[in-house]
Amino acid sequence: MYEKYSGLPDTTKSARQSGSRPADRPDSRSARATSNQMKYDQAPNRNGSSATAKRSSARQAKTRKRKMLLVGMSFAFLALIVVAVLVLVKSCSKPAIVDLENETFHSGVSINGMDVSGKFADEVRPQLESNEATFLERIAITLSSAEVNATITGADIRATTNLSEVIEQALTGGASQSYSTTVSIDETALSNRIEAINQTSSKPPVDASVTMDFSSSGKPTPQYIEGTPGFGLDVASTIELVKQAIAAGQWQTTLALTLTNIPPSITVADIQAYFSPIAKFTTTYDFKGTAEDTEEQRELIPNRAYNVEKAADAINKQVVKPGKTWSFNDVVGDRTEKNGWQLAQGIFGGDRATPQYGGGVCQVSTTLYNALFQAFPYIEIIDRKEHSYPSTYVDKGLDATVDTNRIDFKFKNVSEQPLYIYAYSSENKMSKSRKRDLTVLIYGLALPEGHEYKTRVVLISEEAPGPDEITESKKLFIGEENILAPARSKYTVDVFIDHYVNGEKVEEIYRQPGPDVYPGNPLRKQVGIVPTPTPEVSPTPTL
Repeated sequence: MYEKYSGLPDTTKSARQSGSRPADRPDSRSARATSNQMKYDQAPNRNGSSATAKRSSARQAKTRKRKMLLVGMSFAFLALIVVAVLVLVKSCSKPAIVDLENETFHSGVSINGMDVSGKFADEVRPQLESNEATFLERIAITLSSAEVNATITGADIRATTNLSEVIEQALTGGASQSYSTTVSIDETALSNRIEAINQTSSKPPVDASVTMDFSSSGKPTPQYIEGTPGFGLDVASTIELVKQAIAAGQWQTTLALTLTNIPPSITVADIQAYFSPIAKFTTTYDFKGTAEDTEEQRELIPNRAYNVEKAADAINKQVVKPGKTWSFNDVVGDRTEKNGWQLAQGIFGGDRATPQYGGGVCQVSTTLYNALFQAFPYIEIIDRKEHSYPSTYVDKGLDATVDTNRIDFKFKNVSEQPLYIYAYSSENKMSKSRKRDLTVLIYGLALPEGHEYKTRVVLISEEAPGPDEITESKKLFIGEENILAPARSKYTVDVFIDHYVNGEKVEEIYRQPGPDVYPGNPLRKQVGIVPTPTPEVSPTPTL
């Protein structure tokens, strides 16, 4: 409460005090007013404006205080409401404190179908836990198909339930309530179990393969074996299938599986792409002498055939990997008596043939050399030398001589796939009784369809042998002679590899490093100078 201040003197109080009558009030007010006016006129108050200003400031100050008081009270009330709400929320968010030892379940409460009304938690917990353990042990989800039969148990997936949580909920809940536990699984354990089933039950695919079948003649024939598909679980989809069964509460169920077909990673077509016959070359050799041959020749010819076949067997089934260099001498080894080689005719001194161990192996290196030219894009000749004089089994310029520790034949595989070498001997159809054929096959990356490479020899020059060179020998009788070296012409040849596409020549490739030169030689022979002895006449027998 506050008193309103008018700013004027209270004349009614003065009148009551003076005992004036009420009837006199108008006159008195008029008189006082006149009297006061007169007083103001007679003696004006010079401090009147200052007093009025002070009274106005006082009123404004009181008004401000009243407003501030109202605002403060409003804020205090609002803060009180906020605190009350926070306290209420906090109290609601706190779990109800359950006294598991002293509280009992309300009437009509059941857990997993078991009536627990009026009982303490410790009374029912052992039975509930036993029931849960039995339930978890009975989990059995079977995966079944024609090829797979396996079971996933509760232990496999580490199955558990929230029994303790449900017991507390049942204690704090109302009467006549039914509670059930829920099952949780370890998804990592489930994944590991299905992976293990897949490892033991699946069947891996078998890739296509190839083997070389060597007939009685020794001829290799590729036997391509088709691959077989495998099968296995689709692990991701099987995991989802099991999880769906668990979510649906199917704890004892059989899930029909569709296995994933796993095709072979390598097919016959894949093998044929990099294991294809790309080259073949054949030469002929004698394995038996004739009546026209000397006794020595009839002995050495079979030896030479033996050496040819021994060397062919050494290079047979050789595999040259991409980027690798292959050496004839490294593979065949030293041609010595100790290593099982036999004496046969071989070039000696550049102009004659003499018996030497391993004679004849040059025919094997030469046959291989010619086969490799047919696979020209895939090879690079590293080391090769022609003979001192032309060979009888190939054209000039197409031979490749070798000699233990001196002359080698080497080539490099410059393709992206291995090269496979096969060498074998077979019966010569034109002369079965005394000749055989030596064949070298090369398998590797198939050449583009329609492409082939052929060698072509160009004779640059031919020069006749020089004059005969005849020497006398005291080891020969007059009229006898020994041919040391038959006369041979000198030959110079170039070799080209012609590239054909669908039978049409599209490219001529000059074989490096240059022409082959066979120097030739004159006839060299010895003649006897020893007189022929006079035959002794036998005495006439006496009778």
